[in-house]
Amino acid sequence: MVLSDLILGMLFLSQTGVGVLGNTMLLTVYVNIFISQPHQKKPTDLILLHLTVANTVILLTRGMPETLVAFGINNIVDDVGCQVLMYINRVARGLSICTTCLLSVFQAITISLSTSPLAKFKLRAPSYILPSFFFFWIFNLLIYIEVAASTRATKNVTIKKYTYIFKYCSLLPRDNYISAAVSLTATTFRDLFFVFLMSWASGYMVTVLYRHRKQVQHIHSSNLSPKSSLEIRAIQTILLLVSFFICFYWINCCITLYLSLMKEVNGQLQNASSFLSACYSSLCPFVLIKRDPRAMRTQCGLLSLFPKGQEGLWR
Repeated sequence: MVLSDLILGMLFLSQTGVGVLGNTMLLTVYVNIFISQPHQKKPTDLILLHLTVANTVILLTRGMPETLVAFGINNIVDDVGCQVLMYINRVARGLSICTTCLLSVFQAITISLSTSPLAKFKLRAPSYILPSFFFFWIFNLLIYIEVAASTRATKNVTIKKYTYIFKYCSLLPRDNYISAAVSLTATTFRDLFFVFLMSWASGYMVTVLYRHRKQVQHIHSSNLSPKSSLEIRAIQTILLLVSFFICFYWINCCITLYLSLMKEVNGQLQNASSFLSACYSSLCPFVLIKRDPRAMRTQCGLLSLFPKGQEGLWR
């Protein structure tokens, strides 16, 4: 094993380990709120719970295989294993895009001005969450069937021309061009539509925050209601998440497009693409934990369960 492989393996291991730990902590927070503290439950908690599950799956299905391969553990899956692994990873990635978009749009509806067309959806918005999840699952499960069928273990691939090759799995050329075109069109449309929608929702929230700030300039900050402060904090958190997502998404898209146009495999760019594709999933839980007071209270409550003197081990 060369030094570069060791460093790469440590990077993927750190990203996956820290990300899974953060998402597990966040899952514990939301499960605790839903079971033990239902009075503190917010409509966005269900969306964030769904996003956390999707991010965890992304880290496990992308980060773990990359870590094992970087450490020299090759041939970790066969053809069927590759199909399952790639299918689950792509579906989870699609769910992460859709759920992040839903989160930003839901928050935009929640804070919409009374004169805005969005205001009429305020009362009914929570009832749209579960149907939205159902649509996201069905849509993403369907559009990636073709990808799963075209995936093979790299060890079994002999003709590497016109294939998108990972270290452990490869995407072969489609025999059914119509099916491949439909799948590619649906995936591209989904990405562009949801990224545009979350960008629009973020822009709308920034506008509302700016107007709110102008209205309270003559009021001392200590006179702002706690509810108003919490709403502003929630908006800022969602804007930060969307900014992270869009930044990593477009950088990864550019790298992926460049890789698809290259005649030869570029291992360094593939590693960069794999790492960037999981950055949002690993950072997201810590942004939410840091900016949600309920998460800190839940963590303190869990620490109080340990015998006195041992809680310092977990701080």
